[in-house]
Amino acid sequence: MAGLCWMAVMVAFFLSAENSLAVDQNRLASFVNGIVRQYATQGMFSLAVSIPDNQNQNINDIFQSDPPDNVKNAINNGDVYKGPRVVAAKVLRPTNGRPDHAESRVVDELNRLFRRSNPNDLLLFYVYASPCVERCSSNTHQQSILRRIQRIRQWRNYAFVFSKIFRASNGYTNTDAERRGALERLGSSIGLENIFRCDGQCTSCSYGGYVANYCVS
Repeated sequence: MAGLCWMAVMVAFFLSAENSLAVDQNRLASFVNGIVRQYATQGMFSLAVSIPDNQNQNINDIFQSDPPDNVKNAINNGDVYKGPRVVAAKVLRPTNGRPDHAESRVVDELNRLFRRSNPNDLLLFYVYASPCVERCSSNTHQQSILRRIQRIRQWRNYAFVFSKIFRASNGYTNTDAERRGALERLGSSIGLENIFRCDGQCTSCSYGGYVANYCVS
């Protein structure tokens, strides 16, 4: 994941007549380019955004509350950015010990972000690549996010979004079955229907209740 250009993404969501969450996936894709121009940075990156509860979400509102330069300066210095509506981080690589993945650092700030948010906001949790098999989506690793990511359920509406399939920096490649298992475990924590891959276009990772092939290969 190192060395990749990470990007933040905004999601446009609408409430249906039944008051359930529905996604305009075409509009979702159109927001990606706008956010990338503002929040793009180098290296492993993760972002959580609490989006105002209205049907005309304006991404400029987010840029005003959490200026892109402030976000990038903080995370490029190794800090976790903690703003009014945005939490962001890059991977932390200590001199001794294992790296602390970006999504793990962001997850730890979800409770703080919720206290500053309206429960009816949309919480968008974004990572550039799908959660790694061995750590973030593991049932046993101490840095797994599976339990901590359940804090996202405090919001009435939420989505977990990634763009690329995870590839280890050492060249090791997981099998499709292993990546599928990772998303199944994440889905057990937050609901598979709330997970999306957005890479040019946005696709739900839930297909008939199973993990969509597009989200693993």
